[in-house]
Amino acid sequence: MEDLSKHTPIELNKMILDTKTSHDLLKEDVINDTKEIDEITVRINKKLAEIDAQEKLYIALIEELNNR
Repeated sequence: MEDLSKHTPIELNKMILDTKTSHDLLKEDVINDTKEIDEITVRINKKLAEIDAQEKLYIALIEELNNR
């Protein structure tokens, strides 16, 4: 960590504002990334349900063909 005692009050205030701005931007990025993960999770779950339905249909079709 840097020695902050060497900075003037104005420099410290500028550093505070810059740090706050950076913090807020990073926090917003994390929130947006989390929303994106949620959206991707929903899409994946829908596709998994479609895969399951296709597998069940495939099995039913094979069974029907074998019974003939």
